[in-house]
Amino acid sequence: MLLPLAASLLLGGCLLGLALQTAGRRRRAPSLPPAPPAPHHPDVTILLPVRNEEHNAESCLETLLAQRGEPRVRVIDDGSTDSTHARVAALAAGEPRLELVTADPLAEGWRGKPHALWSGSRDVASPWLYLTDADTRHHPDALARVRAAAEAGGFDVVSVAGRQEAVGATENLLIPGVFALLDHLLGSWEEAAAGTGPPVANGQLILLRRAPWEAAGGFPTVRAETLDDVAIARNLRAAGCRTAFFRAPDLLRVRMYQGAREVVRGWRRNLGEFLHRRPAVVLAILALLAVPPAALAAELLTGHPLAAAVLWGLGAAASMLLRAGSRHRPAWGLLYPCDALLLAAVLALGVRDRRRGRLTSWKGREIKIS
Repeated sequence: MLLPLAASLLLGGCLLGLALQTAGRRRRAPSLPPAPPAPHHPDVTILLPVRNEEHNAESCLETLLAQRGEPRVRVIDDGSTDSTHARVAALAAGEPRLELVTADPLAEGWRGKPHALWSGSRDVASPWLYLTDADTRHHPDALARVRAAAEAGGFDVVSVAGRQEAVGATENLLIPGVFALLDHLLGSWEEAAAGTGPPVANGQLILLRRAPWEAAGGFPTVRAETLDDVAIARNLRAAGCRTAFFRAPDLLRVRMYQGAREVVRGWRRNLGEFLHRRPAVVLAILALLAVPPAALAAELLTGHPLAAAVLWGLGAAASMLLRAGSRHRPAWGLLYPCDALLLAAVLALGVRDRRRGRLTSWKGREIKIS
């Protein structure tokens, strides 16, 4: 009886300890500087690439056009086959700051988003580019505050991590765990915000100084990258530029994937790309996710309900703590270990896909993995 209980305390204590560590790092994350009293940003162009975003484009554009400082907004339609183009065109007809352009046909060797950004930015003269996605919703001060951070820190790139929304069972089981994992792998938010940590960026919001980016080669340098946002930060850091990454859940809301099928496929692709070159890290993560549930099942099967209850309670507490820190409903943590097992499965399948060179697709476009 004592051995299973001790094992439960050890495994559950590890889970709770890691959750407390991640929660502490999140609390210590530096804030962006406040927006100036009367920001004015004619030197910023917002670039929004879209492909089949009829359910997102208008809501996203409402928040972009509401930015303090009144920047120009350019939407780049990347071959939409739904009503996206018509909806954006109707908005642009009544808004002089909004422009709709069509991306060139996808060139060989390019992925869709970098190609759309390259195609839509070549005649932009403004010193700063604000890159974002259609699944985002921006606080009116978002641009002003990231620009203030760039000026205060002398950064050439400022990017932020926003609040990731989740709807329904699969999204709520998977998304908080994904972002807890990413936050833990990031390490120190203080270093990320100071530009002294590893180069990191989030394509949902990147403020980019155009001149050094073009001097470093621009979008053609990330044409084949699946994680083009991270590659942008990495390439600029290699060119001697300064990059910063902030945690800003109040400034940016995102629902990347909608529904069980999208969220599993999306994160299967993303996690596989992000971690496939780090097999030791993958094995450690999989062990952390899968060993406690296996021990929990073994304790139930061998008649040790107290040990099982202790392990479940500590695992659920860790899950609830992480969910509270990312502004997701903590009650979903009571379904532990379902969330851990789902994340383990998505990660394992994603790494397997990537190592096999599996072909995946997104929004009707095949993505080749080299």
